Amino acid sequence: MGSVGCGDDASSSEEELAVGEATAALTSSEEDGDAGAEDSVGYATDAELTAAAEEEAEGIQPVPEDAGSVCDFEAKKQQVRDEYDADGDGSLSRSELAALRKDLDFTPLRPRFARFAWRLRTSAFLRIRWVFDENGDRRLSEEERAALVDTFEARCTRLRQQALAAFDANGDGTLDASERETARQAARARLVAKYQEVLAEYDNNGNGTLDTAERAQLRADLLTRARVRRAAVFAQYDTNDDGMLSAEEKQALADAIRQRIEEGRSAN
Repeated sequence: MGSVGCGDDASSSEEELAVGEATAALTSSEEDGDAGAEDSVGYATDAELTAAAEEEAEGIQPVPEDAGSVCDFEAKKQQVRDEYDADGDGSLSRSELAALRKDLDFTPLRPRFARFAWRLRTSAFLRIRWVFDENGDRRLSEEERAALVDTFEARCTRLRQQALAAFDANGDGTLDASERETARQAARARLVAKYQEVLAEYDNNGNGTLDTAERAQLRADLLTRARVRRAAVFAQYDTNDDGMLSAEEKQALADAIRQRIEEGRSAN
């Protein structure tokens, strides 16, 4: 752990946690799957499910040409640090760190943070956050935030290993620029395919986009599916059938979600 400096200096541990949490939000948003955390609906309120459905429906947009990536946690951390390191000294001062923490509230989503990615799934990430809230106080302690960052970093490493296995054509144990571009294009193709699937189901007038009514129907269906999934998750983990999740049952659900995230499941 870093020591706290004087003046406007932030401790290295504070900086690492904030930068790491931002990186976790960004890397999970870049995936074309649900980041392994679909069962986190088991924790969600109706308001949270509604917000997530609205975000997902509004996020159905044409996929940019430069979308898709191979997960690189360290590179993304550096991108975040560079964006908030206003004085360019290589670390975040207390005022710079405060600016990053403010943006990590995601309420509302601030333009500066939104510039990092072509889409951000902040509602889903906020729901995932509470998987790491072991004491249930709706605040993440330093230890809980560290667990979140470590879990998403482990996921990113696993996904990178999967990309290496699939796209390291010359077998040298790394992805060169050409191989990385091939992997990126494959990730983008999956995003495009999912976008086309949505259009095929909801673009009733065939104009190649979702109008207001079509997007509203998508939003309603997403919310219905989330509620059905929440009920199924609740039924699975309410092992004593008392109609609520005890602390032990919630912990079992949290452990299962963490395992799925770390193992790189449901990435696409």
